[in-house]
Order: sequence, then C-alpha cells, then structure tokens
Amino acid sequence: MRKTKLTAILLLSASLASFSSVGLAKTERNGFLSLEQSGVASYYSDKMHGQRTANGEFYDKNALTAAHASLPFGSLVRVVNLSNNRSVELRINSRAHKANKRLLDVSKRAASELGFIQAGLANVKLEVLRVGDA
Repeated sequence: MRKTKLTAILLLSASLASFSSVGLAKTERNGFLSLEQSGVASYYSDKMHGQRTANGEFYDKNALTAAHASLPFGSLVRVVNLSNNRSVELRINSRAHKANKRLLDVSKRAASELGFIQAGLANVKLEVLRVGDA
C-alpha cells in the first residue's frame, strides 16, 4: 500500500515538474511526503461568478476554490501569501487558461482571506495537502 502511494506521488511529482514552470520541491513533514510550489496567484473577477468551471461545477466567488494548470480536480492545497503570511486551504476545481503563466487563479473569497484583493496579484507558496481523484 505504501509503495503504491509513493509511486503515485512520484508520478505526480514528475508530471507537475513537466507541466509547470514554477519550482517544485519535495519536503518531509510528519512522515508524509508533501509537494510545494511557489509562484504568482491572481483571482477571478466577479463576472466569472456562475460560469462553469473545468470540472463542470459552477464558479462561486464565495467558495474556497482555485484553478491550477495540472493538479487533479478535488486536490486540497494550502496557499500562503508570502507578503503577509496569511493562509487558506483551497480545493482545485478548475484549470488555469493555457496562456496564463500564474501558479493559481483563486476565488474572490480566497483572495480576500489571503489579503490581496487590492493588489490583484500575490506571490504565494502552495502545499499539496491531498491529491484529488480526477
């Protein structure tokens, strides 16, 4: 069981490294392997509220969700704003646009909790807490 889980994590690491231009580091914490990335986050505007996301659900600006280029839907991530150390846990439910070079696009509520509504962008660190099924 542990060997299968480790193999899956290593495969995910390889795919993330090949699909993403951001840094990827493996760290050991409490005996579990975790994945971290750093990059720029932005947030979806109000006009996206109610539009379908890539996984088929409707975007809710008040939910704690995010779009990522390659993490499976349903993955749970902790995002930390590096300028103020505020953090939030988000569920990946969409894909970032192919032309978008940012690490994440987050919901408006997530941007508010991270403290970057006014700035529009933030340098963030992302830690994968749970890899989704899709």
